[in-house]
Amino acid sequence: MKKIITSVVSGIMLLGLGSAHADDDGLGLGLAVNTGTLGHGIQIGKSLTDSLNVRLGMNSISKSENKNIDGIDYKTDLDFSNNSLYLDWHPFEGTFHLTLGYVNSDNELSAHATPSVGTVVGIGSYTHTVASADELVLDGTVKLGSGPYLGLGWGNVPASGFGFSFEAGVVQMGTPDASLAASGTNTTLVNTLYNDGGVNHVAEEEANMQKELDEFEVYPVIALGISYGF
Repeated sequence: MKKIITSVVSGIMLLGLGSAHADDDGLGLGLAVNTGTLGHGIQIGKSLTDSLNVRLGMNSISKSENKNIDGIDYKTDLDFSNNSLYLDWHPFEGTFHLTLGYVNSDNELSAHATPSVGTVVGIGSYTHTVASADELVLDGTVKLGSGPYLGLGWGNVPASGFGFSFEAGVVQMGTPDASLAASGTNTTLVNTLYNDGGVNHVAEEEANMQKELDEFEVYPVIALGISYGF
C-alpha cells in the first residue's frame, strides 16, 4: 500500500512539474468547454501569477428519467443551471491544481406520478389501492441550493495552446428543499390525504421525501474539458 501511495504522489508531482506555466508564450487567458455532473458548459480562465488562476464558468443540463422516491415511482425532469467562480492553486506551477470556489445554482427537479390501477400507494401514514385511472396524481418539486466548492484536478485553462482537463470535487449545496401536492379525480381521497382527522398525509410524505434527499447535501463534481489558451 505504501508503494502505491508513493507512486501516485510521485506521478502527481511529475504531472505538475512537467508542464509549462500558465502564461508561457501567451497572454495567460483561456477558454474551455467541459462536461460533467454539473452539466455541459464553458469556462474562461485568467492567470494571476505562475501558480494562481481564476476561472468563471457556466454549466447547464436537462434530462428526464424515472425515479423511485419513498416507494413511489415518479417521472422526473431535471434542469441544472450553474454559474461558478474558482480560484486554482498550482503548487508545482504546472497542470495539477487545488481549487476553492463557489457554485451558484438554479437547479430544480420536477417529479410527476400517476399510479396505475391496482397499485398500492403509501402517502405518509396512509395506504391506498388505486381503483381507477387518474384518481390520484402527485406532483413534486425539489430545489437544489448553491454553495462552496472544494476540489482538485489536472489542467490549466489559461495555458497557451490546446489542453485537456480533469476535475473532481464536491459542492456543499445544503439540504434540497422538497414540496409535494396531491390531486386527482377522486376528490374524496385527495381531501382525506390533506385532512384525515387532523392528519395531513401529504405533509408526512413530503417530510419522508425530504429525509431521502438529505444525502444530496454534498453534491459530487466530476468534469472533463478541452481548453485553448491565448
